[in-house]
Amino acid sequence: YTKGGLILDSKYQSYIQGATAAGLKVGLYLFSQATNEAEAVEEASLCVNLAQGYKISYPIFIDSEYANGAHSGRADGLDKATRTAVCKAFCETIKSAGYTPGVYASKSWLYNKLDAGQLSGYKIWLAHYTGETDYTGKYDLWQHTDKGSVNGIKGKVDLDISYLGY
Repeated sequence: YTKGGLILDSKYQSYIQGATAAGLKVGLYLFSQATNEAEAVEEASLCVNLAQGYKISYPIFIDSEYANGAHSGRADGLDKATRTAVCKAFCETIKSAGYTPGVYASKSWLYNKLDAGQLSGYKIWLAHYTGETDYTGKYDLWQHTDKGSVNGIKGKVDLDISYLGY
């Protein structure tokens, strides 16, 4: 969060192979700490490389929210215009590689930290933990809780609804 290195989840390969083997549709998610468009392109390029060799059905998402909720990340202080430009650079790189790009963000983030209107050409994954969202912008997936349960998984998990139709 503080140095800007690209760090791969140590379980990425086993997760994507297991999900694919189970017949699940998969996409990718990157938690970004890019502070400019060049770094966003670098992050997107990593995702494109990681996607190769797998059937990617869902979008490749960027998440530019605060690091650890403690405002300790190198990108936490970005202004709205810069943060939006970072997301657009990431998404355009993903798109130019032939994948579907998207932005993951909370309702508050979409209203206050991003210019959601400039992101309308990309898939939006809304995080809003409520029984019924009142977010008025466009969204394609909705993460409605972080307290869900799934058979075979210990502990609470995020639950999402996809409106993508695939």
